[in-house]
Amino acid sequence: MIAAKQGSRSLPSRPIQHRVASLAVAAVRREWNRQGHAVDEIKEDYGEDLLVQTCLKGKVDASRIWVQVKGTEKDCANEARKLPTIKVRANQILRWGRSADLVVVVLWDVRNDIGWYTVPQEHFDHLELHAEPDARATLHFDRNERFDQAAVDCLAWVARIEHANRGVQVALSGIEGSRGMKREAEGRFHQGVFSTLLFDFCTAAQIGKPEGGFTEEFLYLVLKILGKRDRSNLIEASQLAMMMAIFETIEANCGGCIAPMSLVRELTASLHPILFDDEMLQLLSRANPQPTAE
Repeated sequence: MIAAKQGSRSLPSRPIQHRVASLAVAAVRREWNRQGHAVDEIKEDYGEDLLVQTCLKGKVDASRIWVQVKGTEKDCANEARKLPTIKVRANQILRWGRSADLVVVVLWDVRNDIGWYTVPQEHFDHLELHAEPDARATLHFDRNERFDQAAVDCLAWVARIEHANRGVQVALSGIEGSRGMKREAEGRFHQGVFSTLLFDFCTAAQIGKPEGGFTEEFLYLVLKILGKRDRSNLIEASQLAMMMAIFETIEANCGGCIAPMSLVRELTASLHPILFDDEMLQLLSRANPQPTAE
């Protein structure tokens, strides 16, 4: 046996924090991968560990999700105990809040292989963050917000819905601006963005079919809702029925998400004239205007 020389260097050690962090990041990445999403680990760490490119039916979405992972060795399985909190600089949360992409922070218990998540943008006042950018803000986790396969599905849909809503609003602004400046080519570009965004989202949410037209389930739901309403003002009643059907369809097919009113309003305005054209309105006006019984 060769004796170690006096004063020789020992082998490098790996801090427990690094081991816990690696285990947590690998576990969170696994949850995204299970649903077919593409996940990249961020090497240059500016507050995010993973970049998730969400996919739907094998196709990569235009939306992305940034994920910050915090691992812990504390036993979080006891439902009676509060979950650990995380301290984050105010300017970091402000940067997340201004991002066009969804940002999610996950707390992962490496002992029990379970986690919880929070969306930090939703819980802080930007004015307060801006006033004290170097202050430390506390992120809390709710035990009801488990990070599991249901959460992955929901968060992916949140990202898709936010992306569609933001894109639609930007396109509308571009259409209005180009109209005022009399820039026809620019207006056609924004109109194309607007139309294709709505079409693709309707297809993803199973409101419309990829080849065009509405799904049978959506048509049935619209007419079912309309049948229960007062149709003395048929246009108003049919618009409201379509709006309610859009809300219900998105909630049912998009991870239980509630769509923003701004997106539903534009979907209704675009889809209503297609379904309720003059022929359909005349047909309905000749029918019994009284709502059907429950």
